[in-house]
Parts: sequence; C-alpha cells; structure tokens
Amino acid sequence: MKFNKISKAYIDYFGKNAITDLKTIIEKNINNGSSIPNILIGGTQLTGKSTMGKKLANHFSKGKFYSVGGFFREAAALANISIAEQSKLLRIIQENKDQSSVEHALKRLGGKRLDIEMDYKTCQIISGINQINFQKEKQKEENYKYLVIEGRQPATMGYFTESLGREDLIKIYVTCSSRERAIRFIGREIGEQYAIEANKFLPTSSEKVNGPLSNLTYEISKLPIPNIDFIVKEFEKNQNRDEDDRQRYIDLYGMDYEDMGYYDFVIDTTGETSENNFNKAIKYLNDINFEKILKK
Repeated sequence: MKFNKISKAYIDYFGKNAITDLKTIIEKNINNGSSIPNILIGGTQLTGKSTMGKKLANHFSKGKFYSVGGFFREAAALANISIAEQSKLLRIIQENKDQSSVEHALKRLGGKRLDIEMDYKTCQIISGINQINFQKEKQKEENYKYLVIEGRQPATMGYFTESLGREDLIKIYVTCSSRERAIRFIGREIGEQYAIEANKFLPTSSEKVNGPLSNLTYEISKLPIPNIDFIVKEFEKNQNRDEDDRQRYIDLYGMDYEDMGYYDFVIDTTGETSENNFNKAIKYLNDINFEKILKK
C-alpha cells in the first residue's frame, strides 16, 4: 500500500494509535466546522519558498505561517549542532549500518528521531490540532482562517493526511535552477554584492544550470571573492544536506518530495523577483477560487 511505510514509521515511534489520532483530529474539525484550508509549500533550500510562504500568509485575512525548517533549526540550536550536521546524523540513524555510530548520533540528537517527530507534528498541524486547541482554550484572537506551511515535506505530509480524510489542501512545489541556488547561497553567506560577482563568473551551460549543486563546486572555488575556502566548505555541507534529507525521507516513508505527483502547482523561481514569484502563486490561488474556499 502507498502509505504503509509512513504509517509504520509513526506507529513504531508514537504507538499504535498514531494514525487513528490524526484521523480523529481531522474528523473533529470536520464535525465542528473548524477545518481550515492549508497552503503547503515544498521544495529544496534556496528556492525562495520561505519568502513566498510568509507573503502568502499575510495576503488574505487571518493567515498563519509555519516553517518546518524553523522547527529543525530550533532543535539543532538546542543540541548545539549545525543544521547540516543534524541532517547527517539523522541519515546515519536511518541507514543503521553501524550500531555504535547510530548510538553516537542519537546521543548527539538527545535520543530523539527529530525527523519523525517534526513530520508527525506537521501532520498534526495540517490535520487541525491547533483548531481543536484554540476552541478548547477559547483563544478567539488566534482563530486563523488558513495556514501556510513551508519546508521540505509539508506537501507530502498533506498528501498523506488527505488519505485520512483531510480536505482543502493546496500543495505547491517551488523549484529553482542549481546555478541560481548557488548564487543565492553566496548572497546569504557573505552579502549580495558577492552574489552579483558570482552571477558574472558562474557558467551558464545546461549541465551546470540544471544539474546537481555539486556540479558547481569547482567553479565556486575559483570565484574572486573573499573567504572562498570557507564558502566552498559551507556549500558542500549544504548540498550534502539536500541529498541526506531527500534519501532519508525516501527510505523512511517511501515518499520523494521531489516527485511532482504530490503537488497541485509548480512555481519555477529562476530569474524572477520574489514579487513576480508571489504573483504566480496568487494567480493560481485566484484561479482555483481560494477566497471562496476560505469562506466555506
């Protein structure tokens, strides 16, 4: 069955009622009329999905933004490790090749499978656990009309919750060329002026533009910008994180978040301003009458 692996992962970690509990949340919200639409934005890092998500959460009335990557960054900070090391440790645990390495990785992560915990938390939010909590606590001011959730996995987690009865989920994939992602990385690490320099020197061949990020490592090492050795080292860590995350989720859940079959709409942000990319998303939401969905 399509969702056997993800169901097993949750049940093994949280107990036999893990999936039933998600169904119960969904059913309660449907019965109470408190179910709200979600915009779920997936994709790899440096594509502009976080910027887009924040703008979408502020565009319509009473939106709420969540960043799954933010959950992971908070957990990494608490463990005093980088987000790249966190990803590497989680993959060591998932591959389970050497018991001592697994035990060391778990110790560094506080004994937790953070990926499973964060993904289940995402499923709970998508299912509507916060709407139930808000009703219980009568927090009317926090009674949001829609959620925007951004990260690697929200759309695939949404796809899973749809199999449990969840409705009104809009799943958007944000993509970008490897060349532009590399330029954005440089801008993020040392400043926009150096991103402009990188844009002048990095190759524009199809292999470099559309291939894996690793195809650009050598060219980045030759850029005439300061601290280039540090930049290359951090760039390698980040490209490894992409592969670590993707492969781990395939192994863990049998779901590839780069499979376009999970999404309703794809936005390519290559060569576009954040405003233009945002407008693409708004046009799609208008085309599907999102405001009408909000009023259901």
